[in-house]
Amino acid sequence: ANFPPYLSLNYKSPGFSIETKDNAALDIIATLLFSERSDLYKKLVIEEQKLRSLSGGAYYTRDPFLFMINSSLVDAADMGYVKDEIEKALQDLKNNPVDSALLADTKSNLSYSFSMSLDNPTSIAEMLSYAIWVSGDPEAFNKLYAQYEQVTQDDIMQVAQKYFVPEKLTIATISPKAEGGLK
Repeated sequence: ANFPPYLSLNYKSPGFSIETKDNAALDIIATLLFSERSDLYKKLVIEEQKLRSLSGGAYYTRDPFLFMINSSLVDAADMGYVKDEIEKALQDLKNNPVDSALLADTKSNLSYSFSMSLDNPTSIAEMLSYAIWVSGDPEAFNKLYAQYEQVTQDDIMQVAQKYFVPEKLTIATISPKAEGGLK
């Protein structure tokens, strides 16, 4: 089988906790940077057509895990460029406050899509069991989603500075080359 070239940037991220706003801020960052509405997605997927897909986010676990940024490339030759563009977007979040209207919009989208996903007994039961699994608290996700409201521009910058650093990064690639897609 011939796999499309693939680039995955994986940053060590915290275990699930509502003692800090880190998880809430990381969820907001994932949406700001990697959702289909983001500038980066529009640029790399739609305008330049360098990527087939782009996604990113942290998976909740009790123990520290990974914030994964996954991209499927059209051409393996663009791997370095795509990595640079993703890192530039992360760098921008570290150094500049995100637009306040965009932040407010992102928070309300996240809360809305969460409540819309709980539209039947099965999805509610699954969400509750997941919450209990990661935290022991059936209310954990309600508390997390309430935290979205409190995440500030400063929180976003601080969390980006804390987690999106070279020491916490592992890169995975799939490419036609034997030695991997990146130098």
